[in-house]
Amino acid sequence: MGLPRWLRELKKRKVAQHRADVNIGKRGLHPGIIEEIRRQLDLQNVVKIRILKSARKIVDEKAIEELARSLNAVIIDSRGYTYILAKRYLSRREKSESS
Repeated sequence: MGLPRWLRELKKRKVAQHRADVNIGKRGLHPGIIEEIRRQLDLQNVVKIRILKSARKIVDEKAIEELARSLNAVIIDSRGYTYILAKRYLSRREKSESS
């Protein structure tokens, strides 16, 4: 089973949009950037993140995966140094199992 339809539509829009919502620079994943990503996820349910050249030695894919996990989000697309994160929603099955 793939992504839900509404999430596929959001992904398509974000991929087509050339500008990233959040750029990660030489300071890496500092608290201000993490808070901005959290804020964007709350507002839009999806955020496009780009890792600039100055941060590529500091921030790798594992760091982005850990960030997504800590923000209760999933990586729905990655192309080079650009990632699209979406808020994770529990399915009905997961909700009933966690209760």
